[in-house]
Amino acid sequence: MPKLKKWILKKLNREALAKSASISSELGIGRVLSDILVQRGYDTPEDASNFLKKATMFFHDPFLMNDMQKGVERIFKAIDRGERITVYGDYDVDGVTSVSTLYLYLTAKGATVDIYIPNRAGEGYGMNIPALDKLAANGTNLIITVDTGITAIEEARYLKKLGMEMVVTDHHHCQEQLPEAVAVINPRRPDNTYPFEELAGVGVVFKLLCALEKTYQSTLGNNGTEYLTEVCQKYCDLVAIGTIADVMPLRDENRLICAAGLRNIEKRPREGLKALMDQLEPKNQKHSRYPKKRKINTTYIGFTIAPKINAAGRLGDAMDGVRLFLSDSKSETEAIAEKLCNLNVQRQAEENRIAAEAIELAESTHDFANDSVLVLAKENWHHGVIGIVASRLTERYNMPTLLITVEDGIGKGSGRSIKGLNLSDALSACSDSLIRYGGHELAAGLTVSADKIDELRVKLNEYARSCLTSDDIVPTLDIDHEVEDKDITVAFAEELAQLEPCGVDNLSPMLLKRNAVIADISSIGAGNKHTKILLRSEGSPKTALVFGTPMSETDLSVGDVIDLAFQIDVNDFQNVKSAQMLVKDARLCEAELTLYDKEMDFYRKVTEEEERFSVHDRFLPDRNDFAIVYTALKKLCAESDVFGLHKLYRTVIAMNPTLLPLMRMSKIKLCVRIFADVGLISFETLPTVALSGTELYRIRIKQVDGKVNLEGAPRFKQIKKQLKRESRIDA
Repeated sequence: MPKLKKWILKKLNREALAKSASISSELGIGRVLSDILVQRGYDTPEDASNFLKKATMFFHDPFLMNDMQKGVERIFKAIDRGERITVYGDYDVDGVTSVSTLYLYLTAKGATVDIYIPNRAGEGYGMNIPALDKLAANGTNLIITVDTGITAIEEARYLKKLGMEMVVTDHHHCQEQLPEAVAVINPRRPDNTYPFEELAGVGVVFKLLCALEKTYQSTLGNNGTEYLTEVCQKYCDLVAIGTIADVMPLRDENRLICAAGLRNIEKRPREGLKALMDQLEPKNQKHSRYPKKRKINTTYIGFTIAPKINAAGRLGDAMDGVRLFLSDSKSETEAIAEKLCNLNVQRQAEENRIAAEAIELAESTHDFANDSVLVLAKENWHHGVIGIVASRLTERYNMPTLLITVEDGIGKGSGRSIKGLNLSDALSACSDSLIRYGGHELAAGLTVSADKIDELRVKLNEYARSCLTSDDIVPTLDIDHEVEDKDITVAFAEELAQLEPCGVDNLSPMLLKRNAVIADISSIGAGNKHTKILLRSEGSPKTALVFGTPMSETDLSVGDVIDLAFQIDVNDFQNVKSAQMLVKDARLCEAELTLYDKEMDFYRKVTEEEERFSVHDRFLPDRNDFAIVYTALKKLCAESDVFGLHKLYRTVIAMNPTLLPLMRMSKIKLCVRIFADVGLISFETLPTVALSGTELYRIRIKQVDGKVNLEGAPRFKQIKKQLKRESRIDA
């Protein structure tokens, strides 16, 4: 079941603090930023300055990558001879941007180029023999794989028989044997000589382009960095999109690529990207007097742009994404952008349906006490969506999750993992139960016979027991720095923005604010699915936004004292800037949460008859208590059927302030359970934790004819009997 996140506040030792002070002084930056830079390994003024500058001079020589020279020579040979080249890619965003980038470059150099992306439903991931037959019949001489091909051992042998040659560019983990190709360009090769191995598939294509352009520029007598400027200006936008979408670590070259790419998108977006961004612009913004400035960052790319490109490969034709990037026609790109947005709406609906079914299946069948890998299988789950749903369940339960859709006795699955379990290694350990598999440490795909799914589930959980501890299953949140009310300013937010682009391995700083008092709380957004909290401050109230969490699921009220883990951002509304807190987690302050936990522990002990207690505890409600709690329940149920005990307690006290010394949360919960026992309400404890860190309930008032004998409820009689027994003992 979901657990409260464990917050881990990073601390610097005395030596690190001295380094931070030196960086702060020499670079003229605040101590919070310098502390974070030191935490992330940039612990000298020079290293910190270079990191903040994001200079292209720090790209590595592309020819340090194994087989790069061989690949470049073979590709130029194909161009010179007029051979037909086919770029063979994948259907996700990394694959689509890889295909598009290489196609644009090769055609600009006069090459004859075709594109082949396998169909997700009919062919699945990677190279396949029927596709090679088609390419041979079409006259292909050279295949260049992008974001795929590293495991195509048999396919490589087969295409040689067909008289074709292949250059592999990929970034996935290699098996012991490499494909028989002219060149195998992959920074993860066992014999790797390249200094940075965590490039996306499109990142490897970027390095190939750098090598090709460097070679080409040298024929013109240019032996400087002209090649790098050319490639970055023309293609870094697509490389950045693929890198961000594939959730690659944003450090080293990936950070430089994304910084350059995001600048390109903001200043001069290509026609297809502009059409897609315009399509996503809210209708009320298009003709607004104060249009909201579009913020082009990793979040916008990862959560707004990338899903639309992905939707093509998941539910439609991945070539639509390619055509969007290749076309210069305004009318064509607008039509494709609209199609992709519509497909994404369908994808979201399908994702929500599968997620609901998967959660229900998990809650009813999984052994949460003993098994730490969630393996769920069902027919009619869309193969193009299960990976996204696996991510949602991994986040919900903080456990590795595999979702498998079964058709005609074959299961196709997608998995996501957590820190501590390398999913690629785990599947390798279970390979005798699989037909095929591949992927990364945190994400993988597989094909399995339906009659082997139970066996796979057992083996994966046995493997996980050797890797994961009980602590690994408790979700954690790393917090970079604690801040005070005075720090939450526009200037502070803009200074921290120097860390962008942020993503894996260079996360947007997570900050902690303790003991914040809620001045107001309200629902916002379509369907009231987000929450806005105003926090008391010496100046104007501070704004904290909780996206994706309705107010009812926060279990918070005005006056609550809370601790917040948040990222800081600048809101620019009608040309007025203000700092806002983007809440990632929150909970009642330590004192309030301790009191709540004590009350819940007391309730459990009393109702389970584990503890004898005195009549003086005033735990048993009387008729007046019942009436007060029921009135508060009706008030809350009129607003929403989801809320928590803490909010109910606050409502009871707000309506009856004189009860504060007497009305305990444990007593209120007993009243609620007795109401459910006698049929006054329906009651359900939800399998999620409220933002406040408390239990969430779904409660609905039921219509009941006549009077109800609350004191006749079995739960009430049991506790009353125990009280009488205690009373006799006391006497």
